[in-house]
Order: sequence, then structure tokens, then C-alpha cells
Amino acid sequence: MAKRSPVDEKPFRPLDVAVLNSVVRHAASTGASAPAAPASSPPSEPPQKIAEFSPSATNTRTSQVAVTPLPVLHRLDQEKRILFTREETQAMDRLVNNLAVRLRAQVKVSHVVRALTTLLRHAESRVDQRAGERGPLIRPPNGDFGALQRFEREIAGILAAALRDAGPM
Repeated sequence: MAKRSPVDEKPFRPLDVAVLNSVVRHAASTGASAPAAPASSPPSEPPQKIAEFSPSATNTRTSQVAVTPLPVLHRLDQEKRILFTREETQAMDRLVNNLAVRLRAQVKVSHVVRALTTLLRHAESRVDQRAGERGPLIRPPNGDFGALQRFEREIAGILAAALRDAGPM
């Protein structure tokens, strides 16, 4: 099992925004960002301004960048346990592996579950609305696997409808 970091330890961020901004400012002050124009001919267009780095900015050619505050990043320190059937585990692993291959990135089940959590939080008001429209459900006992499956399919139907209603993020 992996060791947990101390709670008061600052998270490691190899590409700190302050460091990137200082590099961009240094490049702008030394003129390293664009090749120098020949002295004999006038420049064909005015020199470009260099923007400060912002992960949410899409236009880095001008200093008039819309700065969106970065979300506060929190340490992943809460654990939730879930039990799956063998078929569900195989299906989840297959989905995650296919996603990793298509994205050409290392993807783990936890990444997918947190992404799904993000979608559910996006649709939270719609989930509440759809659950209110559905009315009460009675949770079956843990030993009644068929009834639990029907119960979870009802919840899945509510969630699917709510995600459709919520639209894209």
C-alpha cells in the first residue's frame, strides 16, 4: 500500500504557475520569444506582446488575456470503498484500458471514477429533480442480489436522464 504524505506537507507541483510566468517574462525582456527583424527592412507587423501563462487562457499572443481564477486544488485524502462483481470489474478494467489506449495516457480506475463524480456534481440539481419525479425507492437487503440490481438500475435511469438534462459541461 502506498505511503500517505503528511497533512501539512505542501503538494509537489513541478510546473508552478509563478515559475512559468517568470520564464515568460524573462523571454519577453530578452527578446528570446521572436526572431529579430533585419535592421534594413521595416517590420511587416508590430512586435507581439507575450502573455503571462494561465492554464485557462487559450490566446497567448496578446497580453489582453482573460484571466480566470484557478480552482483551489485539494489533496485527495478521502477514501471510498466499493464492491464489484467479477464481470463489473472486468468491464471497468476493459473500459479504462481502452480509454488509456485511445488517449495514449496512463489512466486508472480512480481517474475515471473522479471524472464521473465531476459529471454527477455538474448535474446535481437535475439528479435531485429526477429523483423527486421518480418518488421513493425501497433499498433491498444486501443478500437479495436480484433486487439490488433492479434498485441500482432504477438509480442508473435517474442518473442517465439527469446527465442528459444537464447538458455538456
